[in-house]
Amino acid sequence: MTPANKRILHVIPDTVLQPRHAYLGSTKVVRGLPFDEVVVPGRSDAALLSKLRETQLDSYDAIVIEYPVYPRSMRFIRNKYPQAKLIVRSHNAEFYHWMDYAKSVLRQLKVLKAFKYSLTSFKRLWLDYVCARYSDYVLSITPWEKEHYWTRLSRHSRIVNVPYYVTDSFVDSAEAVREKENLCVCMMSTVPGPLLYDAAKNLSKLVSALNGDCGQWKFTGTGDTSSWPITLPSRITMTGFLDNPLGILAKSRALALLSDYGYGFKTKILDAILCRAYVLVTKRLYDRLPEEVRPFCITVDMNSVDSFKDALSKCLLPYPEGNRNEDLRNEAFSALDSVLCG
Repeated sequence: MTPANKRILHVIPDTVLQPRHAYLGSTKVVRGLPFDEVVVPGRSDAALLSKLRETQLDSYDAIVIEYPVYPRSMRFIRNKYPQAKLIVRSHNAEFYHWMDYAKSVLRQLKVLKAFKYSLTSFKRLWLDYVCARYSDYVLSITPWEKEHYWTRLSRHSRIVNVPYYVTDSFVDSAEAVREKENLCVCMMSTVPGPLLYDAAKNLSKLVSALNGDCGQWKFTGTGDTSSWPITLPSRITMTGFLDNPLGILAKSRALALLSDYGYGFKTKILDAILCRAYVLVTKRLYDRLPEEVRPFCITVDMNSVDSFKDALSKCLLPYPEGNRNEDLRNEAFSALDSVLCG
């Protein structure tokens, strides 16, 4: 049987249905699986468990759950419907991810907040471990997280890498324009936090250090800055909230993602590649990226303005050829076939 012949239930958070979050990375990851859906309000384990008890699950061959945060619900499925393959999809190596939150706010001397984030990181580690034990398979979003995180929590044979790819509905919005501007953009989020603020702060530091050099370049950022804890140099202009942020990527030569913090796969990277924009990243982030996207990424030493200048110069070079999104899509489909049909 192929996945098309199977009945598959997809458990998704309610945030993916909110128009404001249509281009949020987690939304784009979730909407790539066209199965029957159960929508969970607030990622509540109790709410999901209640819905599952009211749903006839006997006819489902597999149940795919977004985010390993529903241990009671997964235990219920495992005990009552053992015939269904139980699959959980991870979006981040949560322990590392939340520890990065703690590190980022600790640098701002927010000790209490750093302590709370540290507690969250251990809670998420426990959830990852428990949900992995109930699962037949854990779908990791990058090879790095499969090898360096998930295989420490579960058997290697249970961990399958299913990479992120841009679905057709988003590909249509990511067509690159022929005439690029010498524009470097820092893209924020509808739910910005310390990790993205760190990226904006690092870009601000480097732009300020240019001291008027690279005059042919313009710098901009997206999102609402009214609550930002940082001050931007005048050379970085802000667009405000954009209904479709892919439009600005389409005319940009570079996306700046200059922070070591955060795990998972930064979906903005593949958006930029589809728009034929280079991606400026730190060395630590580069080392965790899938091999397929590395040729389109340029490393920047955040303590060296010369490194930044050199990276901007490289962004003027001809763009590498190849359809990396199609490659990642094929890899994801092949991995899902092996999980659902094996």
